[in-house]
Amino acid sequence: MTKNRTKKEQGYALLEYCAGAAIIAGIIMVALQGLGGHLSTLMDAVGTWAQARAGDLNG
Repeated sequence: MTKNRTKKEQGYALLEYCAGAAIIAGIIMVALQGLGGHLSTLMDAVGTWAQARAGDLNG
């Protein structure tokens, strides 16, 4: 039954969510740092491709 929960048990849910969010944020930060240079190169290539396709559409 949910009425039998103590205040101490209820407080853990927020702590668990914060810890999980911190771990996920750390993983994302490390991944973005590792892919930083490659991501920039990819975005440049996509931009060049899009400009070439736009030029084809205009004439």
